[in-house]
Amino acid sequence: MKKQILKTPFIEEIINVCSNIYNAGWGENHAGNLSYRMTAQEVDAYIGKDWGVTRKYNLEKPCPELGNQFFLVTASGSPFRNVKHDPEVHLGIIHLNEEGSTYEIIWGFREGRQPTSELPTHLLCHNERLQVDPDNRIVLHCHPTYTIAMTFIHELEQNAFIKTMWSLNSECVLVFPEGIGLLPWMVCGNGEIGWESAMKMREFRIVLWPHHGILASGQSIDQALGLIETVEKGAHVYILTEGKTNQCMTDEQIVELADAFNLEPRKGIIKENV
Repeated sequence: MKKQILKTPFIEEIINVCSNIYNAGWGENHAGNLSYRMTAQEVDAYIGKDWGVTRKYNLEKPCPELGNQFFLVTASGSPFRNVKHDPEVHLGIIHLNEEGSTYEIIWGFREGRQPTSELPTHLLCHNERLQVDPDNRIVLHCHPTYTIAMTFIHELEQNAFIKTMWSLNSECVLVFPEGIGLLPWMVCGNGEIGWESAMKMREFRIVLWPHHGILASGQSIDQALGLIETVEKGAHVYILTEGKTNQCMTDEQIVELADAFNLEPRKGIIKENV
């Protein structure tokens, strides 16, 4: 396994997305982390039935939907810019037991590295997303600049934030018709913010942490990154206009756009959809 794992397509894709996020300025210092749920085919091809366990840990909150699942995870304190230089240090693979209550490290995290400190948040989010989307694969966290800036200016009320986003760019309602989950400011890491983020993931693929960053989930790495890019473009427009648009997309136009693509925007955001 150790000889093959670094050549897998999903490892290469994750290395690329870490580099792209760093180059975009969304992963400064050791900001940003991700977790990728491996497919059964990937497990069979690259891990097999026998693997060595280096370390084992208990989870404070069990994740029963994740029993016997394998995840590729970024390491704690590992800058995204460094992942490509030594992925076996800055990435690792973990395996959860049948109950989803413990995990063991089976590859990577050399030099005594640990999984990201926000791993429990990631696993809780995966646990909830799988109940609404059995094909969910990725949870990605980073610090998109304009999205963070927007949280210092815009009203931090979820429906108002979603409506503004939808009105700024035609892509927004098409890419996230369910909207964006918005939390109040909380201490980052795990604890309350992890659980509350997971609860938001029952309804949304995107969760915004004001004055901090964003969490996105998806069926692929591209999908999760695309969600973040779309939110960031809307936030960029908002900041460039200082939130003082003389005109933007109307409720009627948002409905017309959604109808053209057979989408149903989240109810209660725009007048025609109440």
